[in-house]
Amino acid sequence: MATNSREIFPPFVKLGVIRWGPAVAWAGFIFLLSSYSSLPGPSIIWWDFVFKKSAHMIVYGVLFYLVGRAFHWQTDRRFWLAVWLTTMTYAVSDELHQAFVPGRTALPSDIGYDSLGVFVAYYRLRNWL
Repeated sequence: MATNSREIFPPFVKLGVIRWGPAVAWAGFIFLLSSYSSLPGPSIIWWDFVFKKSAHMIVYGVLFYLVGRAFHWQTDRRFWLAVWLTTMTYAVSDELHQAFVPGRTALPSDIGYDSLGVFVAYYRLRNWL
């Protein structure tokens, strides 16, 4: 029961929204970007490649951070494994989603770039915690 009679949601619901809200919102942002048939980018082919692959690394690095925050930071291996599995499962599902979007393709190499972004985020966060 809520501690204050005017509260609509109990504290554990608020805590869940505070912890998971940013991760879910970021995942929704990734889903939205994946839903477009094409995204704007540089007109130079090699720069477009660098831009898009860097974007993969950055958005999944941020997702890794937000999922870690949602799981409430810990330093043991099971924590990092759970965060990695959650993030990479979303990366795989995002590529599958792109397979059904006209004009987009599902590329296993994109999952590799997502994974690289996750690894960089892991390395930075592990040393920070």
